[in-house]
Amino acid sequence: MVMMGMTGGAGASEKAGMTGPLARFEGGTLYQSGKVPVVDLHGSFRQMGRQYGALLSKELKALYQEAVETYFMKKKSLSEVVMDEMAEALFRFYPRRFKDILEGMAETSGLSLKQHLRLNAMEYFGVITGCSGIFAWGAHTAGGPLVAGRNYDWFDSYTGFAQKLAVSVWHPDSGIPAAMVTFAGVMYMTTGMNADGLFLELNNGLPSGGGLTFTNRIPAIVNLMAFLMDYATLGELDAAFHTTRPEFAFIINVADSREAFAYEWAPFDLRRRAADREGLLVATNHFADPSWGLMLQANTGFESPLRRENLLSLGEKMKGGLNAESMKALLDIPMDKGGATWPQEGGIRTVYQVVAVPGERLLWVKVPGYQDWTDVDLKDLF
Repeated sequence: MVMMGMTGGAGASEKAGMTGPLARFEGGTLYQSGKVPVVDLHGSFRQMGRQYGALLSKELKALYQEAVETYFMKKKSLSEVVMDEMAEALFRFYPRRFKDILEGMAETSGLSLKQHLRLNAMEYFGVITGCSGIFAWGAHTAGGPLVAGRNYDWFDSYTGFAQKLAVSVWHPDSGIPAAMVTFAGVMYMTTGMNADGLFLELNNGLPSGGGLTFTNRIPAIVNLMAFLMDYATLGELDAAFHTTRPEFAFIINVADSREAFAYEWAPFDLRRRAADREGLLVATNHFADPSWGLMLQANTGFESPLRRENLLSLGEKMKGGLNAESMKALLDIPMDKGGATWPQEGGIRTVYQVVAVPGERLLWVKVPGYQDWTDVDLKDLF
């Protein structure tokens, strides 16, 4: 039974600017930051899945109806057979602990396991577009803490789906507590931070890595979830990247409190790229390490060269003044005004944004047109 209601007194939620607890279920707790639900989950992976399913039942059912049934089935005419083949192919190679999450969700959410697998695969039913990441530290923050900013870009249909964005904080019985930001019901890591202060965000790398895809590999996005729960330092994370091959090309930007790197991660090779300028790292959707010997033409790759150059220019202009607040302002600058954010009209949109200060375990989340910047203090939840 989900226990609803407000509780008084000082606590983590007040420090973080969140409201709540709003509900509790079997050791899990629901908070809210602005319009964004935040679930704090504890126990085994099946127990955490049960907590997630119960606490976010309303969001899960609404997103399933909007994304899976209305958009993909009815509007895009994607058959249930094809959808289930894709969803089960994604789920097939999940590690047992992560399968337990989805199976636990199906026990409490009001959706079947088949429905959960479809919802989990909703991003696989479309074509991947572009994202942007910028990291600043050292002189660029005037000696202040490292700050990261990321845009999550997709097609315009996903702007409505992003209204069901959720922050989930996982406390496994064995493993490092980790938080992730993504659509409700999607169980893999595209933006996340762990309790030891590692932050990562994923960008599409297909404009450089090409369409080569392996069907016999664990999905990279699932491995990233494991990485944050298993590794405490950038050195450990580096070993994980060098040990693992993705099924297709990604760019994964990682940081701790002191520095950041971009992993240009193709199915056949890997480069770890350091800062573009001392204390400034920018990555969009093409491999920028010169050792690849690659060049991406202008006006290709979802405007990847333009967005990268704009962010590098803004990072230099704001050198010495970059912090969480100025990073929010930087991400709010649209592409046609010298930024990297897609406009709120058109076929491609920036559907949500995140600013992070890993050293302080802080996140801010924005869903353009729905939720302005709202904060999640993870150090209290961790």
